[in-house]
Amino acid sequence: MYSAKEAAEITGLSTATLRYYEKEKLLPQIARNSLKYRQYTEEDIEWIRMIQCMRMANIPIQPIREYVSLLLQGSETLEQRYFMVQDHMHNMEQQMANLQNALTLTRKKLSFYEKLLQEPSGKGISYREEWKLFNHGEV
Repeated sequence: MYSAKEAAEITGLSTATLRYYEKEKLLPQIARNSLKYRQYTEEDIEWIRMIQCMRMANIPIQPIREYVSLLLQGSETLEQRYFMVQDHMHNMEQQMANLQNALTLTRKKLSFYEKLLQEPSGKGISYREEWKLFNHGEV
């Protein structure tokens, strides 16, 4: 069993975040000791790691809550959970494609600025001239 502080250290989250996850029903009921302090089990830690993974995938709280609720209901919700995870995977693939496009454009812009900084005339151009040069692949 782990105290809230220990669970926070293990997971890298704050105790406030752990309380928030519990309040939002993202975690199953956390046991308490005789003094009513939270006592986290290894299973609770793994559960928290699952929630962290979902949050890192930019899944909002409400769908996580829905997923957790379905998970706690057991095998009769297996198909619903399958489709939820499938949808989340599709969303993550879209996010990755969008980020890849943004990264490509950012690299292009950085390269453009590197070349522009090397040109003596590059420092005196207006934003419109810069925009035109960038969009036409000049410099």
